[in-house]
Amino acid sequence: DNPLKAQAYSNLYAAWQARDRALATLNWYLGKPSEIDIAKAEAQLALAKAQLEDAQREWERLKNGPDAADIRAAQARVAALEAALNAARITAPFAGVVTVARPLVGDQVSPGMIAFRLDDRSHLLVDVQVLEVDINSVQVGQPVLLTFDAVLNQEYHGKVIEVAQAGESVQGSVYFTVTVEMEDADSQVKPGMTAAVTIITKTLEDVLLVPNRAVRLVEGKRVVYVLRNGKLTPVEITLGATSDTVSEVAAGDLAAGDLIVLNPPAQLNDQGGGFRMEVR
Repeated sequence: DNPLKAQAYSNLYAAWQARDRALATLNWYLGKPSEIDIAKAEAQLALAKAQLEDAQREWERLKNGPDAADIRAAQARVAALEAALNAARITAPFAGVVTVARPLVGDQVSPGMIAFRLDDRSHLLVDVQVLEVDINSVQVGQPVLLTFDAVLNQEYHGKVIEVAQAGESVQGSVYFTVTVEMEDADSQVKPGMTAAVTIITKTLEDVLLVPNRAVRLVEGKRVVYVLRNGKLTPVEITLGATSDTVSEVAAGDLAAGDLIVLNPPAQLNDQGGGFRMEVR
């Protein structure tokens, strides 16, 4: 089953036969040989014995398998070739989809070049920049709502999985990076899209809300303009919890169903104690 071993055994068998022939020839000449014939036969016998010894040593070396030193040398050569092969192979650190493949066959590449981008579409993360005034309200595990300009009429859900412990200054404001993991992403959501993110830091029930764009700051007080008896009347309010779009009314002469002005101008004309407007 081993070509080297088979060849060594064949050589050994041939050496045995050569020795036997030389010995038979010598014995024949010993009957009535000349001195020249005897010397020739002895030389042939010595050569046959030497060849037999060489064949015997080779057989002994190979009959029980290769030499340990030869094995180590062969293993070292294989390891070196495997290392060279692995150095030329790019192995992904996780299962995913290749979304960017820049180099083509034959292109020159340089150290540090990003050749491929691999995305795990089942595990999408969104990095959100949160101002320092809000960061202490954000905690790991809080629910998150996400929308995308590229995906209309669809709201996605996620949760906060990491809150940066150090902020970064950007144009004079300090922001902290909050990482959100999406929980129900589908094929419409693609890596690199821009998301609008709402982190739910507190849940309130049975509270009065006003749109932020209806609130104005007048002489240091928060004011909304309410339509009462055909007039716009400023009503001072105290705000509670606030989001990007609405705020809680913690105190003030305001009730559910009151008509308020959205985006009121900075100044309104005073008309007899109220602010008159035409309603059509």
